[in-house]
Amino acid sequence: MTEDKLNTKSLFKTHYICWFILGMIPPKKFPQLYQIYSIIVSVVFIVGYPAHLLAGLFTSTSMYEVIQNLAISLTCAVSAMKTYAIWWRLKDIEVMFDIVKRQDERIRPGEELDYVKKQVYPPIRELLYFFYMLCFTIGLFAEFGVLFNGLRGSWNLMYQAYFPFDVVTSQRNYAIAHIYQLIGIWFVVVENLVSDTFGGAHLSLLGGQVHLLGMRVAKIGHDPEKTLEENNEDLLECIRDHLDLYRRKVEEVISLYMFFQIVLASMNMCVSLVFMLLFVRDPFTLAYYISYFVGVVSEILPCCYFGTKLEDEFQQLAYALFSCNWTDQSAEFKKNLRIFAEHSTRRIYVTAWLFRINIGSFLVACKNSYSIFAVIMNMK
Repeated sequence: MTEDKLNTKSLFKTHYICWFILGMIPPKKFPQLYQIYSIIVSVVFIVGYPAHLLAGLFTSTSMYEVIQNLAISLTCAVSAMKTYAIWWRLKDIEVMFDIVKRQDERIRPGEELDYVKKQVYPPIRELLYFFYMLCFTIGLFAEFGVLFNGLRGSWNLMYQAYFPFDVVTSQRNYAIAHIYQLIGIWFVVVENLVSDTFGGAHLSLLGGQVHLLGMRVAKIGHDPEKTLEENNEDLLECIRDHLDLYRRKVEEVISLYMFFQIVLASMNMCVSLVFMLLFVRDPFTLAYYISYFVGVVSEILPCCYFGTKLEDEFQQLAYALFSCNWTDQSAEFKKNLRIFAEHSTRRIYVTAWLFRINIGSFLVACKNSYSIFAVIMNMK
Protein backbone atom coordinates (compact mmCIF):
# COMPACT_ATOMS: atom_id res chain seq x y z
CA MET A 1 0.00 0.00 0.00
CA THR A 2 1.36 3.44 -0.87
CA GLU A 3 1.91 6.16 1.70
CA ASP A 4 0.18 8.62 -0.60
CA LYS A 5 -3.05 6.79 -1.24
CA LEU A 6 -3.80 6.73 -4.96
CA ASN A 7 -7.27 7.17 -6.36
CA THR A 8 -6.91 6.63 -10.09
CA LYS A 9 -10.68 6.52 -10.52
CA SER A 10 -10.79 10.24 -9.71
CA LEU A 11 -9.07 10.90 -13.07
CA PHE A 12 -12.31 9.77 -14.69
CA LYS A 13 -14.54 12.13 -12.72
CA THR A 14 -15.39 14.03 -15.91
CA HIS A 15 -16.73 10.82 -17.47
CA TYR A 16 -19.08 10.18 -14.57
CA ILE A 17 -20.35 13.77 -14.73
CA CYS A 18 -20.96 13.40 -18.47
CA TRP A 19 -22.72 10.05 -18.00
CA PHE A 20 -24.93 11.70 -15.40
CA ILE A 21 -25.80 14.52 -17.83
CA LEU A 22 -26.61 11.96 -20.52
CA GLY A 23 -29.02 10.15 -18.18
CA MET A 24 -26.93 7.03 -17.64
CA ILE A 25 -26.13 7.11 -13.90
CA PRO A 26 -29.14 7.67 -11.60
CA PRO A 27 -28.56 9.46 -8.29
CA LYS A 28 -29.65 8.03 -4.95
CA LYS A 29 -32.12 10.87 -4.48
CA PHE A 30 -35.16 11.25 -6.76
CA PRO A 31 -34.43 8.23 -9.03
CA GLN A 32 -37.94 8.38 -10.58
CA LEU A 33 -37.50 12.04 -11.55
CA TYR A 34 -34.08 11.26 -13.02
CA GLN A 35 -35.60 8.40 -15.01
CA ILE A 36 -38.01 10.84 -16.64
CA TYR A 37 -35.09 13.17 -17.40
CA SER A 38 -33.15 10.24 -18.88
CA ILE A 39 -36.02 9.30 -21.20
CA ILE A 40 -36.42 12.91 -22.37
CA VAL A 41 -32.70 13.29 -23.07
CA SER A 42 -32.58 9.96 -24.88
CA VAL A 43 -35.62 10.61 -27.09
CA VAL A 44 -35.16 14.33 -27.76
CA PHE A 45 -31.37 14.59 -28.10
CA ILE A 46 -29.45 11.30 -28.21
CA VAL A 47 -31.85 9.73 -30.73
CA GLY A 48 -33.86 12.74 -31.90
CA TYR A 49 -30.94 14.95 -32.87
CA PRO A 50 -29.26 12.60 -35.39
CA ALA A 51 -32.72 11.54 -36.62
CA HIS A 52 -33.73 15.13 -37.49
CA LEU A 53 -30.39 15.62 -39.29
CA LEU A 54 -30.68 12.40 -41.30
CA ALA A 55 -34.26 13.32 -42.25
CA GLY A 56 -32.91 16.67 -43.39
CA LEU A 57 -30.91 14.90 -46.09
CA PHE A 58 -34.18 14.33 -47.96
CA THR A 59 -35.05 18.04 -47.81
CA SER A 60 -31.63 19.25 -48.95
CA THR A 61 -31.76 21.18 -52.23
CA SER A 62 -28.05 21.74 -52.96
CA MET A 63 -24.75 19.90 -52.81
CA TYR A 64 -23.66 22.37 -50.10
CA GLU A 65 -26.53 21.25 -47.84
CA VAL A 66 -26.02 17.54 -48.61
CA ILE A 67 -22.29 17.52 -47.76
CA GLN A 68 -22.75 19.74 -44.69
CA ASN A 69 -25.57 17.55 -43.42
CA LEU A 70 -23.73 14.31 -44.20
CA ALA A 71 -20.67 15.36 -42.18
CA ILE A 72 -22.59 16.14 -39.00
CA SER A 73 -25.18 13.35 -39.45
CA LEU A 74 -22.50 10.64 -39.49
CA THR A 75 -20.87 12.11 -36.38
CA CYS A 76 -24.13 12.41 -34.45
CA ALA A 77 -25.32 8.92 -35.42
CA VAL A 78 -22.04 7.35 -34.31
CA SER A 79 -22.08 9.47 -31.12
CA ALA A 80 -25.51 8.09 -30.21
CA MET A 81 -24.34 4.55 -30.92
CA LYS A 82 -21.20 5.06 -28.78
CA THR A 83 -23.31 6.39 -25.90
CA TYR A 84 -25.62 3.37 -25.91
CA ALA A 85 -22.68 0.99 -26.31
CA ILE A 86 -21.12 2.37 -23.13
CA TRP A 87 -24.49 2.39 -21.36
CA TRP A 88 -24.91 -1.29 -22.24
CA ARG A 89 -21.49 -2.07 -20.70
CA LEU A 90 -21.74 0.17 -17.64
CA LYS A 91 -21.40 -2.79 -15.26
CA ASP A 92 -18.17 -3.82 -16.99
CA ILE A 93 -16.83 -0.31 -16.37
CA GLU A 94 -17.29 -0.83 -12.63
CA VAL A 95 -15.39 -4.12 -12.91
CA MET A 96 -12.62 -2.23 -14.73
CA PHE A 97 -12.32 0.23 -11.87
CA ASP A 98 -12.28 -2.60 -9.30
CA ILE A 99 -9.19 -3.89 -11.12
CA VAL A 100 -7.72 -0.37 -11.16
CA LYS A 101 -8.26 -0.11 -7.40
CA ARG A 102 -6.49 -3.41 -6.78
CA GLN A 103 -3.57 -2.28 -8.93
CA ASP A 104 -3.41 1.02 -7.00
CA GLU A 105 -3.08 -0.94 -3.76
CA ARG A 106 -0.14 -2.91 -5.20
CA ILE A 107 1.93 0.20 -6.02
CA ARG A 108 4.85 0.70 -3.66
CA PRO A 109 6.38 3.99 -2.53
CA GLY A 110 9.49 5.11 -4.35
CA GLU A 111 10.17 4.22 -7.96
CA GLU A 112 6.72 2.77 -8.70
CA LEU A 113 4.82 5.68 -7.14
CA ASP A 114 7.02 8.20 -8.96
CA TYR A 115 6.39 6.42 -12.27
CA VAL A 116 2.62 6.61 -11.74
CA LYS A 117 2.67 10.32 -10.92
CA LYS A 118 5.13 11.31 -13.67
CA GLN A 119 4.40 8.85 -16.49
CA VAL A 120 0.90 7.37 -16.04
CA TYR A 121 -1.29 10.22 -14.82
CA PRO A 122 0.00 13.13 -17.01
CA PRO A 123 -0.97 11.60 -20.43
CA ILE A 124 -4.51 10.97 -19.17
CA ARG A 125 -4.87 14.54 -17.88
CA GLU A 126 -3.38 15.96 -21.10
CA LEU A 127 -5.81 13.92 -23.20
CA LEU A 128 -8.75 15.26 -21.19
CA TYR A 129 -7.52 18.87 -21.35
CA PHE A 130 -7.04 18.58 -25.11
CA PHE A 131 -10.62 17.36 -25.57
CA TYR A 132 -11.99 20.06 -23.23
CA MET A 133 -10.40 22.67 -25.48
CA LEU A 134 -11.36 20.92 -28.72
CA CYS A 135 -15.01 20.35 -27.77
CA PHE A 136 -15.42 23.91 -26.49
CA THR A 137 -13.87 25.27 -29.70
CA ILE A 138 -16.16 23.20 -31.95
CA GLY A 139 -19.29 24.24 -30.07
CA LEU A 140 -18.24 27.90 -29.98
CA PHE A 141 -17.35 28.22 -33.67
CA ALA A 142 -20.51 26.37 -34.70
CA GLU A 143 -22.58 29.13 -33.05
CA PHE A 144 -20.30 31.97 -34.18
CA GLY A 145 -20.61 30.78 -37.78
CA VAL A 146 -24.41 31.05 -37.61
CA LEU A 147 -24.29 34.50 -35.99
CA PHE A 148 -21.65 35.81 -38.42
CA ASN A 149 -23.64 34.76 -41.49
CA GLY A 150 -26.85 35.99 -39.89
CA LEU A 151 -25.44 39.48 -39.35
CA ARG A 152 -24.47 39.46 -43.02
CA GLY A 153 -28.12 38.87 -43.89
CA SER A 154 -28.29 35.06 -44.18
CA TRP A 155 -30.02 33.62 -41.13
CA ASN A 156 -29.71 29.91 -41.82
CA LEU A 157 -29.81 27.07 -39.33
CA MET A 158 -26.63 25.59 -37.98
CA TYR A 159 -27.34 22.46 -40.07
CA GLN A 160 -29.89 21.59 -42.72
CA ALA A 161 -32.45 19.41 -40.93
CA TYR A 162 -36.09 18.39 -40.76
CA PHE A 163 -38.56 20.16 -38.47
CA PRO A 164 -42.33 19.56 -38.35
CA PHE A 165 -42.90 23.31 -38.87
CA ASP A 166 -41.71 25.92 -41.33
CA VAL A 167 -38.54 27.38 -39.86
CA VAL A 168 -38.39 30.53 -42.03
CA THR A 169 -41.97 31.75 -41.66
CA SER A 170 -41.45 33.43 -38.29
CA GLN A 171 -38.73 34.51 -35.91
CA ARG A 172 -40.25 32.31 -33.20
CA ASN A 173 -39.99 29.16 -35.35
CA TYR A 174 -36.41 30.00 -36.30
CA ALA A 175 -35.50 30.67 -32.65
CA ILE A 176 -36.99 27.33 -31.54
CA ALA A 177 -35.14 25.40 -34.26
CA HIS A 178 -31.87 27.23 -33.63
CA ILE A 179 -32.00 26.73 -29.84
CA TYR A 180 -32.77 23.03 -30.33
CA GLN A 181 -29.79 22.61 -32.64
CA LEU A 182 -27.55 24.59 -30.28
CA ILE A 183 -28.50 22.49 -27.24
CA GLY A 184 -28.31 19.32 -29.34
CA ILE A 185 -24.80 20.02 -30.57
CA TRP A 186 -23.63 20.48 -26.99
CA PHE A 187 -25.14 17.10 -26.09
CA VAL A 188 -23.20 15.63 -29.03
CA VAL A 189 -20.07 17.37 -27.70
CA VAL A 190 -20.64 15.78 -24.28
CA GLU A 191 -21.19 12.36 -25.88
CA ASN A 192 -17.96 12.62 -27.85
CA LEU A 193 -15.98 14.01 -24.93
CA VAL A 194 -16.76 11.02 -22.75
CA SER A 195 -16.59 8.26 -25.37
CA ASP A 196 -13.54 9.50 -27.27
CA THR A 197 -11.44 10.03 -24.14
CA PHE A 198 -12.52 7.00 -22.12
CA GLY A 199 -11.01 4.34 -24.37
CA GLY A 200 -7.73 6.19 -24.92
CA ALA A 201 -7.37 7.16 -21.26
CA HIS A 202 -8.01 3.63 -20.01
CA LEU A 203 -5.68 2.04 -22.57
CA SER A 204 -3.00 4.52 -21.45
CA LEU A 205 -3.66 3.59 -17.82
CA LEU A 206 -3.58 -0.13 -18.62
CA GLY A 207 -0.26 0.25 -20.43
CA GLY A 208 1.18 2.03 -17.38
CA GLN A 209 -0.02 -0.75 -15.09
CA VAL A 210 1.59 -3.40 -17.29
CA HIS A 211 4.84 -1.41 -17.18
CA LEU A 212 4.62 -1.28 -13.37
CA LEU A 213 4.07 -5.04 -13.31
CA GLY A 214 7.28 -5.45 -15.33
CA MET A 215 9.17 -3.27 -12.83
CA ARG A 216 7.78 -5.35 -9.96
CA VAL A 217 8.68 -8.67 -11.59
CA ALA A 218 12.23 -7.56 -12.41
CA LYS A 219 12.94 -6.85 -8.71
CA ILE A 220 11.98 -10.32 -7.47
CA GLY A 221 14.85 -12.24 -5.92
CA HIS A 222 17.20 -9.26 -5.58
CA ASP A 223 16.29 -8.51 -1.94
CA PRO A 224 18.68 -10.57 0.25
CA GLU A 225 16.38 -10.25 3.27
CA LYS A 226 13.57 -12.20 1.61
CA THR A 227 13.30 -15.99 1.75
CA LEU A 228 12.72 -18.29 -1.21
CA GLU A 229 9.11 -18.74 -0.11
CA GLU A 230 8.56 -14.96 0.02
CA ASN A 231 10.04 -14.56 -3.45
CA ASN A 232 7.72 -17.24 -4.77
CA GLU A 233 4.74 -15.50 -3.15
CA ASP A 234 5.79 -12.22 -4.80
CA LEU A 235 5.84 -14.00 -8.16
CA LEU A 236 2.38 -15.47 -7.56
CA GLU A 237 1.07 -11.99 -6.74
CA CYS A 238 2.52 -10.72 -10.01
CA ILE A 239 0.84 -13.59 -11.85
CA ARG A 240 -2.48 -12.62 -10.27
CA ASP A 241 -1.88 -9.02 -11.35
CA HIS A 242 -1.15 -10.20 -14.88
CA LEU A 243 -4.38 -12.19 -15.00
CA ASP A 244 -6.26 -9.09 -13.83
CA LEU A 245 -4.69 -6.92 -16.52
CA TYR A 246 -5.03 -9.65 -19.16
CA ARG A 247 -8.82 -9.60 -18.73
CA ARG A 248 -8.86 -6.19 -20.51
CA LYS A 249 -12.49 -5.34 -19.75
CA VAL A 250 -11.87 -2.13 -21.69
CA GLU A 251 -12.02 -4.20 -24.89
CA GLU A 252 -15.55 -5.35 -24.10
CA VAL A 253 -16.63 -1.76 -23.49
CA ILE A 254 -15.08 -0.01 -26.51
CA SER A 255 -14.77 -2.70 -29.20
CA LEU A 256 -18.32 -2.26 -30.58
CA TYR A 257 -18.27 1.48 -31.06
CA MET A 258 -14.58 1.64 -32.05
CA PHE A 259 -15.33 -0.71 -34.94
CA PHE A 260 -17.89 1.67 -36.41
CA GLN A 261 -15.70 4.64 -35.48
CA ILE A 262 -12.75 3.31 -37.48
CA VAL A 263 -14.99 2.33 -40.42
CA LEU A 264 -16.68 5.74 -40.61
CA ALA A 265 -13.61 7.84 -39.76
CA SER A 266 -12.44 7.70 -43.40
CA MET A 267 -15.75 9.05 -44.69
CA ASN A 268 -15.96 11.71 -42.00
CA MET A 269 -12.43 13.01 -42.63
CA CYS A 270 -13.05 13.07 -46.37
CA VAL A 271 -16.41 14.87 -46.17
CA SER A 272 -15.09 17.57 -43.84
CA LEU A 273 -12.07 18.19 -46.11
CA VAL A 274 -14.24 18.45 -49.22
CA PHE A 275 -16.60 20.87 -47.48
CA MET A 276 -13.71 23.08 -46.30
CA LEU A 277 -12.09 23.24 -49.73
CA LEU A 278 -15.17 23.67 -51.90
CA PHE A 279 -17.86 25.43 -49.90
CA VAL A 280 -16.61 27.36 -46.86
CA ARG A 281 -16.34 31.10 -47.44
CA ASP A 282 -16.39 32.78 -44.00
CA PRO A 283 -13.66 32.58 -41.29
CA PHE A 284 -15.84 31.25 -38.44
CA THR A 285 -17.26 28.38 -40.49
CA LEU A 286 -13.72 27.57 -41.69
CA ALA A 287 -12.46 27.59 -38.08
CA TYR A 288 -15.38 25.33 -37.13
CA TYR A 289 -14.60 22.77 -39.83
CA ILE A 290 -10.88 22.81 -39.08
CA SER A 291 -11.74 22.07 -35.42
CA TYR A 292 -14.27 19.49 -36.60
CA PHE A 293 -11.65 17.75 -38.78
CA VAL A 294 -9.20 17.66 -35.86
CA GLY A 295 -12.02 16.24 -33.73
CA VAL A 296 -12.74 13.48 -36.26
CA VAL A 297 -9.06 12.50 -36.32
CA SER A 298 -8.92 12.63 -32.51
CA GLU A 299 -11.85 10.23 -32.24
CA ILE A 300 -9.61 7.31 -33.17
CA LEU A 301 -5.99 8.51 -32.86
CA PRO A 302 -5.66 8.43 -29.01
CA CYS A 303 -7.15 4.93 -28.78
CA CYS A 304 -4.95 3.66 -31.61
CA TYR A 305 -1.80 5.28 -30.18
CA PHE A 306 -2.30 3.98 -26.64
CA GLY A 307 -3.41 0.60 -28.03
CA THR A 308 -0.01 0.33 -29.72
CA LYS A 309 1.78 1.30 -26.51
CA LEU A 310 -0.20 -1.35 -24.61
CA GLU A 311 0.88 -4.02 -27.11
CA ASP A 312 4.51 -2.96 -26.63
CA GLU A 313 4.24 -3.03 -22.83
CA PHE A 314 2.86 -6.58 -22.86
CA GLN A 315 5.73 -7.62 -25.13
CA GLN A 316 8.30 -6.00 -22.82
CA LEU A 317 6.85 -7.91 -19.86
CA ALA A 318 8.28 -11.16 -21.24
CA TYR A 319 11.79 -9.65 -21.13
CA ALA A 320 11.25 -8.25 -17.62
CA LEU A 321 10.60 -11.78 -16.32
CA PHE A 322 14.19 -12.80 -16.97
CA SER A 323 15.55 -9.71 -15.22
CA CYS A 324 14.59 -11.20 -11.87
CA ASN A 325 17.07 -13.34 -9.95
CA TRP A 326 15.43 -16.58 -11.03
CA THR A 327 18.61 -18.68 -11.04
CA ASP A 328 18.88 -18.73 -7.22
CA GLN A 329 15.21 -19.53 -6.59
CA SER A 330 13.38 -22.71 -5.68
CA ALA A 331 12.16 -25.34 -8.13
CA GLU A 332 8.56 -24.23 -7.51
CA PHE A 333 9.49 -20.62 -8.33
CA LYS A 334 11.12 -21.70 -11.61
CA LYS A 335 8.08 -23.78 -12.52
CA ASN A 336 5.74 -20.82 -11.92
CA LEU A 337 8.09 -18.49 -13.81
CA ARG A 338 8.14 -20.83 -16.81
CA ILE A 339 4.34 -20.93 -16.95
CA PHE A 340 4.19 -17.14 -16.56
CA ALA A 341 6.76 -16.69 -19.34
CA GLU A 342 4.89 -18.97 -21.75
CA HIS A 343 1.69 -17.02 -21.15
CA SER A 344 3.30 -13.58 -21.43
CA THR A 345 5.03 -14.30 -24.76
CA ARG A 346 1.67 -14.43 -26.53
CA ARG A 347 0.94 -11.34 -28.63
CA ILE A 348 -1.72 -9.43 -26.69
CA TYR A 349 -3.71 -6.63 -28.28
CA VAL A 350 -7.08 -4.91 -28.02
CA THR A 351 -9.49 -5.40 -30.91
CA ALA A 352 -12.52 -3.64 -32.32
CA TRP A 353 -14.06 -6.69 -33.97
CA LEU A 354 -12.22 -6.91 -37.30
CA PHE A 355 -9.61 -4.30 -36.42
CA ARG A 356 -6.78 -4.19 -33.95
CA ILE A 357 -6.82 -0.91 -32.08
CA ASN A 358 -3.35 0.36 -32.97
CA ILE A 359 -1.58 2.87 -35.19
CA GLY A 360 -1.91 0.51 -38.16
CA SER A 361 -5.72 0.86 -38.09
CA PHE A 362 -5.42 4.66 -37.87
CA LEU A 363 -3.14 4.74 -40.93
CA VAL A 364 -5.56 2.53 -42.86
CA ALA A 365 -8.39 4.98 -42.06
CA CYS A 366 -6.25 7.91 -43.24
CA LYS A 367 -5.30 6.13 -46.50
CA ASN A 368 -8.93 5.25 -47.20
CA SER A 369 -9.95 8.85 -46.53
CA TYR A 370 -7.37 10.18 -48.98
CA SER A 371 -8.48 7.69 -51.64
CA ILE A 372 -12.12 8.78 -51.35
CA PHE A 373 -11.05 12.44 -51.30
CA ALA A 374 -8.96 12.02 -54.47
CA VAL A 375 -11.89 10.37 -56.30
CA ILE A 376 -14.27 13.19 -55.32
CA MET A 377 -11.83 15.94 -56.32
CA ASN A 378 -11.23 14.29 -59.71
CA MET A 379 -15.00 14.17 -60.32
CA LYS A 380 -15.42 17.86 -59.44
